Order: sequence, then structure tokens, then C-alpha cells
Amino acid sequence: KNMADEAQSSKARVQKFVVLLTFCLILFTTTVQVFLVQREIGYLGLFLPPTMVFVSMVVINYWKCVKIDNSSKSAGIPPSVQTEGWRYCPYTGCSGSVPVNSRHCHQCDVCIVQRDHHCHFTARCIGQNSLPFFIVLITSLFGLTLTFCLANLIYITTHETPGTLLLTVVAPIQVLWYILGYVTLSHCLISLNIVISFSAFVGSLVLNYHEYNLLFYNKPYLTKSMPIASSGILKMSKLDRIREVFGNRWYKFYVDPTHQSTLQKQLGVTKVM
Repeated sequence: KNMADEAQSSKARVQKFVVLLTFCLILFTTTVQVFLVQREIGYLGLFLPPTMVFVSMVVINYWKCVKIDNSSKSAGIPPSVQTEGWRYCPYTGCSGSVPVNSRHCHQCDVCIVQRDHHCHFTARCIGQNSLPFFIVLITSLFGLTLTFCLANLIYITTHETPGTLLLTVVAPIQVLWYILGYVTLSHCLISLNIVISFSAFVGSLVLNYHEYNLLFYNKPYLTKSMPIASSGILKMSKLDRIREVFGNRWYKFYVDPTHQSTLQKQLGVTKVM
């Protein structure tokens, strides 16, 4: 039991570190982007509103993904109770009955209901309860990084010469040059911001393609009652698949970060703010 408690405590510390690091990156890139890049290029009024909207969506939905519990234990039924339609999980973290549509995550050491994947940026699995917020999170992250990249592109084309452009996007060289006194701190921070923003843009683009591809074509998310095609993929329209994950008023997730659908309430998800 002591070893299990120690392992759980270690996982909690790792999660806190990952969450803190992620928030620091968001704060750093947003601050540099607004006060150095956008103000410098003279388009603050154009880029600031979408920046604030996307940052709010990213932060709120990221926090929900961190706090929402997707484990089979969140159902409130003790593992020792044999629930009809459930199956037995032999792993140490469960050692009892779990929902049939759950999979065991060896990193979380617990069965996750409708497990999508283990997210290293939240140090928690994305599953049935948090999947809508994760999809909105990566969509908002794509919008935020796209806004940053457009502002960075204007900055590069108006403030950099061809000879200094390469050095600008190579952040380690900029840090070294700042230490040696060849560039200013603001130029060094802008260089780091450009590299982080572009990397996050590419990563969010890949994430969105992968997740929406699963949503629209490959993953039979929540229901087992729909007719199954010969390929094993449920015969559902794209809109039906969206409703299976978000509920009928799915569009509210994209415009209201505090929204909670009727489907989420039925699944036992509480509002996390």
C-alpha cells in the first residue's frame, strides 16, 4: 500500500509540474506576442481580440481536461461490486469490475471509460468525460497559434533583413548572442516566441487532423446501438458523430467555454472552472 501511495504521489507531482510548465509557456508566448510583436508591428487592434478569445478558450478547456476524471472509479461504484454488463480488470489499479467500454491505462494505472489516449500535456487520460473539451482545446490552440504565426510573419517581413532572418528563427543562437551582448533582450524573446509559436502551430495542426479524422471516419465513440458497416465502422453521419460526443447543441462548446451539454450532465461530468 505504501508503494502504491508513493507512486500516486509521484504521479501527482509530475502532473503539477507539467501543468505549471504548460501554463508558463502559454503566459510567455502570449505576453511576448502582445507586448513585443503585435505592438511593434502596429496591428495590436487587429490581433489582440482573437488572441484574448483563443487564450481564454485554451486555458479554460485545458484546465477542464486536467481536472475531469475519466476513470471507471468516477462512476462511484466500488470495484468489488459486480455490476451487470461490466467486466473484470485484473490490474492492480482496478482489481475489480469496470465498464465494458473502458481500457486500462498503464500510466494512470486505472481503467479509462471510452479511452481516447493518454495526454502527456495534461498528465491524464482523455476519455468519455473530457473528450469534448480536448477537441475544443486543440481547435482553439490551432486558432491561437495561427494568429501568432500571422503576426510573426508580418514582423519578420517588416523588421528583418534576409541576412538576419535565419538567425532570428534559430532561438539557441539568439540566446547565446544575447548572453554575449550582441542582441537586445526583446529581440531574443521575439526569436524564442517565433520558434515556440511555429512549433505549436505545426503540432496543433497534426493533432487536429488526427482527432477530427478519428471523429468523422474511424471511431465509434459512445453508442453501441448504431448499425455497423462491414468494415467495422459505425454508419453515422459526421453530424451524428459530433452529437455523440458533444450533445445536440455541440456548437456552444466552441463559443462558450463554460458550456456543459445535457449529454455531459448525463455522463456525470461536473463543471470545472
